[in-house]
Amino acid sequence: MNDPTRHEWHRLFNAALNGTLTAVERPQLAALLKSSAEARQLWFLYHDNECGLSELKTAASTAAGRPARLAPGDGSSPRLTSPWLQWRSLTAAAAGLVIGLFGASVVYGIAVHRGAEKRTPLAVFEPGFENAQLPLVRGVPRGTGQWGGDAAQVVAGENGVPPKEGRFMLRAELPARGAWRVYQVLDLQSLPPGRSGESREIEISASLATPDAVAAVRLFVRVFAVTETPDEIDDAWLDRREEAVASVMRGLDVLPGAQGWQTLGVSMQVPRTARSLVLFLGARIPDKSARTSSIYLDDVRVSLVTPP
Repeated sequence: MNDPTRHEWHRLFNAALNGTLTAVERPQLAALLKSSAEARQLWFLYHDNECGLSELKTAASTAAGRPARLAPGDGSSPRLTSPWLQWRSLTAAAAGLVIGLFGASVVYGIAVHRGAEKRTPLAVFEPGFENAQLPLVRGVPRGTGQWGGDAAQVVAGENGVPPKEGRFMLRAELPARGAWRVYQVLDLQSLPPGRSGESREIEISASLATPDAVAAVRLFVRVFAVTETPDEIDDAWLDRREEAVASVMRGLDVLPGAQGWQTLGVSMQVPRTARSLVLFLGARIPDKSARTSSIYLDDVRVSLVTPP
């Protein structure tokens, strides 16, 4: 590869991370990342370095007495160095970040490992949204057996997107500013203790699709293990969510033109003291000048992983 080519890569990557990528350059970057494995590897390095610098800035602001708080539905978020990284919290540094490129039904975030574990599905309320009349409560649901969050509706296949599983899926319109989110609370009190008696491994995955995206869309899954019982969790809990005994986050940037379902997953060690698990699924458009886009959610799974 000649130096002028590499120089152009650096220029495109810097423009993307600084939020100055033009409408002409966006498809150029998308085509480059789709066609060149070497360019993708360099892009990962750029993105990881930017994440680290942004999180250091967030940590410094918090230590100086300026903590960032996100109230349900207000669309506020801490301002970071890069517009592509505004959603990231300090906790995400330990959890990691996965960047999505192109492809259908690809799982990001959970590595294929060991293979001899037993996976026991945990009861998720309407994991495939097969109830066409499913109501969503506003904000964080109090107790189990319901979905809560921002406005959404259950639909059949549309816009060239069939449900990932079954006949229905959940659809929402992404706001130009802020994020769209949904929540569910799971009861952990009946689960057996971990093999060591101290923790249990739990895997969570969800599939999302963005069929009409004209700008990058950020998908994310965040999970909190908390000592409160399910009926003790409500919207006010969001203000103290960092008190969770364990949490994990995964993010996935889907570039314009990506087709099919993107399955995003996380794995976490849940301490024995945790009584509840709060699932936090959502998406946002980093480019505030872009128009809104539809987002589809389906096939939410939670499993207890038992080692051999």
